[in-house]
Amino acid sequence: MFAWLRLPLPWMLGAMTTTMAASVAGLRIGVPNSWRTPMLGVMGVLLGSGFTAEVAAGMVRWVPSAATLPVYIVLGLALGLLFLRRFARLDPTTAFFGAAPGGLSEMVVMGERAGGDMRSIALIHATRIFVVVFLIPFALRAVAPDGAGSAVPPPTPWPSPLDGVLLLACLLVGMPLGNLLRLPAPFLLGPLLLSAAAHVAGIVTTPPPRVVVAIAQIIIGASLGARFSGLDPRTIGRTMLLGGGIAVILLVWTFLIAELLHLGTGLPYMALVLAFAPGGIAEMGLVALALGGDPLFVATHHVLRIGIVVLAAPWLYRLWRRWK
Repeated sequence: MFAWLRLPLPWMLGAMTTTMAASVAGLRIGVPNSWRTPMLGVMGVLLGSGFTAEVAAGMVRWVPSAATLPVYIVLGLALGLLFLRRFARLDPTTAFFGAAPGGLSEMVVMGERAGGDMRSIALIHATRIFVVVFLIPFALRAVAPDGAGSAVPPPTPWPSPLDGVLLLACLLVGMPLGNLLRLPAPFLLGPLLLSAAAHVAGIVTTPPPRVVVAIAQIIIGASLGARFSGLDPRTIGRTMLLGGGIAVILLVWTFLIAELLHLGTGLPYMALVLAFAPGGIAEMGLVALALGGDPLFVATHHVLRIGIVVLAAPWLYRLWRRWK
């Protein structure tokens, strides 16, 4: 239905919306990790396929925006913390790790270890990612219609048998490699790095088949919506208000900092919005692909954002509690 309506990112957003509605309606649904994990790998191979020698040569232009990430993180955290403490009255630990714009699983683990409410932190982050991923394509088409690309990406060539084998090797070798190197989002970043290396070297010249990418988008989208399954409607409603509030605060801050960086550096406005918008790495990379942005620029910034938050959050939390 989303594809028929020519809405952006139809396979992921359609699956996400349907499973979210089913969860709110009280159905107990879920997506096994054994399905989601290889689909993250497929997304990694897809994102890596956009890496070319020209892209590598232009990466020096990314330094100013990447250097701005700590400012974005600290100010975004402060605004979210103010919202969760003053308006939602959450306890300090739950509020801090619920407001930190990092990865869902990392913030849940850190928050629980510090004594926060694990379920509230998880639901706030799940809602934040859901709202950001859903709103960003529509918001960008509204504010930058000329640069927001098409809702339906242009057709890509089907891989040759040799390319197909090499892409599969990037997936099967990259996932354990990412885990071995202890990368953030290892099952996504391991295949991404191998795929990028293969495409820069010219060994592979095509992305994964569109049908495989569509299946991956459906499963990733469905897993986002299914995170709310099994909860009573009141809990979902309250948490969605909190997570939605955090998402709106961070999105306003994202659009502002993207405008400032665009004026100061000349980098594309849409790419900057997608690079700073606090969604998941795989999801925002897919949005970049669907809207004609630079998925590697976007994915690199999200990896850096999550890495900075994971490293700095415990130190910032102790500093904040001592100051309080």
